[in-house]
Order: sequence, then C-alpha cells, then structure tokens
Amino acid sequence: MSADAASRMGVLVRMCEALNSSDERWEGFAEAVRILRRAMGAKWAPSFLLDDSGARAVLVTDPDQREVIGERWPWIPARVHVRDPWIDPAGRPVAVADNLDSDGWRVVPAEFKTWFDTTGVVVAAHAQGRHLGAVLMTFGEEIRIDPEMGEFLTAAGHILGRAVHSGIVARRQQELGALKERREMADELHVDLAQQVAALGLHAEAANLDLAEGNSAALAADVRAVGDMVATLKVALRHQMMGLRAEAAAADEGCLAGIEAQAEAFRRVAPVALHVECADPERARDVPAGVSAQLMRVLQEALSNAWIHSAAANVRIRLTAGDRRARLEIEDDGRGFDLATVPDTRLGTVIMRERMAAVGGNLAIHSAPGRGTLVVAEAPLRVTEGWIALTERIGIFA
Repeated sequence: MSADAASRMGVLVRMCEALNSSDERWEGFAEAVRILRRAMGAKWAPSFLLDDSGARAVLVTDPDQREVIGERWPWIPARVHVRDPWIDPAGRPVAVADNLDSDGWRVVPAEFKTWFDTTGVVVAAHAQGRHLGAVLMTFGEEIRIDPEMGEFLTAAGHILGRAVHSGIVARRQQELGALKERREMADELHVDLAQQVAALGLHAEAANLDLAEGNSAALAADVRAVGDMVATLKVALRHQMMGLRAEAAAADEGCLAGIEAQAEAFRRVAPVALHVECADPERARDVPAGVSAQLMRVLQEALSNAWIHSAAANVRIRLTAGDRRARLEIEDDGRGFDLATVPDTRLGTVIMRERMAAVGGNLAIHSAPGRGTLVVAEAPLRVTEGWIALTERIGIFA
C-alpha cells in the first residue's frame, strides 16, 4: 500500500471512529466532516442535508463557516442544487470545474457561487442507494478528481451517508415507539373509563333496589357513592386531557409553551397555586419534541402527586435549557414523605424514570416528611454547540 493510500485509509478510519465514539450524532458527524476537510485541505466544507420533504437541503456547519454562509443560505432548494450533474447514482464526487457548461451550474445563484466557486467539489452523503445530502468543499484553487481521489471521496461520502441513514432509522423507530405509546394510553384510558362506567352502573342498580325497598339510608349512601365516582371520573378525564393538550402545545410551540399549558389546565381542576419559571425562553424552544413530550408526562405525574398525595398548596415549576441538557424541576410545599418507606409504584416514579431513560435522561426525587418534594428531570438535547439545532425540522438525527 502506498503512503498516500495508507494516509487516506487512516482518514476514513478516523472518520468512522469519530462517528462511533460520540453519544451525540451531531457531534460525531461534525467531527467526521472536520477530519475530511483537514485531510483535503479544503477552504470551506459545509454540509447540506435533505429534510424529510426532500424539497430542501439544510445547512449543517460550524460557527466560522456559518458566519460566511449561513446568513444567506441556511437552506437551499433541492430543485436547484440536488440535480444533475451534482447527483451521481453511485455517490461518486463531482467537480464544478468539469461541469461549468452544464445547466446545473448555470442555475446556481450568483451569490452562492461567491463562496462555492469553480474549485468546488460535491461529496455526496450516500447510503442505501439514496442521496441524503452533500459536503460542499471548495479549495481556492482548481482541483481535479483523479481515480484514487474519486475512490477516497466516494468512500468518505458513504461513511457520512451511513451515519445520516442510521439517524433517520433511529428517529423513525422513536416515532413508532411514540405512536405505540399513544395507542397504549388510549387503550388504558378506554379500559379505565369502562371500569368506572361499569361501577357507576352497579351503584345505580343498587340505588334502584334501595328505592324499591324503601331503604333510605342505603339509598343515600349509594347516591353519595355515585356522586363521588362522577367527581373522580371528571378529574381523571381532565387530568388525561390536559396532559395530551400540553404535549400537543409542546410539539407545536416548544417545551415552555407545553409547561404553561399544563399549568393553566391544572389550575382549573386543583386548588394548587402554580408558579412557572424559565430563565431563557428562547433557548427553551430548542428542546427537541421527543424530550419535551417526556418532560410533559413527568410534569403531569408530579403535579398529580403534589395534589393527591402531598396535599400541596404551592408548586414551583422551573425549566432550564442549556447548551447540552434540559432540566425540569417540580417543587411543592406539601407534606413530603420518606423515600425509603413509600413504594415507587404508588407515586408513579417507575414510569417517570422510564420516560426519562427513553430519551437518555434521568430522574431524581428529594423529599422528607414535612419538607415538601422536589422532582428533577434532566435529558440531553443532542445538539452540539455551534451546530444547527434542527433535529426535528431536518428529520435526520433524533
């Protein structure tokens, strides 16, 4: 193996290691592209990855390149840029210099050409026979792709493409899991309602018998029981509905909007004063929808516990979204409890822990008799500082 061949093989190995060594897909992808850029000596090497619709390719790059490219080109239309001659069926690289007379180059906007000039090379992120995006390298001087370089860049593009494809698969599996969970919730709600309605029916029949027998004391007891069951049923329905509405609000408008929606709904059904705090509402909007959904469920369970078990008068909800993690705190001034003596199943903490674990997060509970309860839920944002936070919009990395 020649020195050049060995060097290129080492680059590909380091790219694979970068993609496999990071828990955050964005970070691994970022480092792999940086390795390729340094190896090629490229002046610029931003990536544009196709979104779910296939109509746009979204810019993914580091701060320095974003400052030059991102203000004007946060995304590019696929119909202009993802077309012949830039798309090769086998994912091979394409040099601009070889296609200056093509229609594909002529339709590229002049402003775009100011940075992606005639020295540009399109390295396709290619996997499973699909074009998923590209790294657009430009060098400041004309470059020709010889056979060895072509093989090297094709292999590099396939490595990046497989990473993108695995992100797509992971996200879809997560979506399928969320769909399964919604179906299970619907089934649970249906069963719960059916049981409560059946119990109401039995008490109504008992009331009729008491009325027929003239047993006024038993009749009064049955009527009270029916009233209590109706009140419980109303609360259960409202509690479930406010969780679903809050999750929808979080998906549409962000995590903070979901929390505020849940707090407002809870105020209508419980005599508890709620206070919502968020130091940086703008950053809170970057919390991914999957993380927000699980935080909403944890909040719903914690509020229920504060009301039913803790008999709290006040609850303070704090949301913090940093560069890497989101943190939700629910603190009440209720009676508290001894963590060692109260089973997890009673407070739903097992479910809350599982929900946070599903998004790579964790849950902590702090409480003591007479000192209230603090529930802390944390989860990674899966976004690397300096890289674009568009996991849902791009539909690539979950």
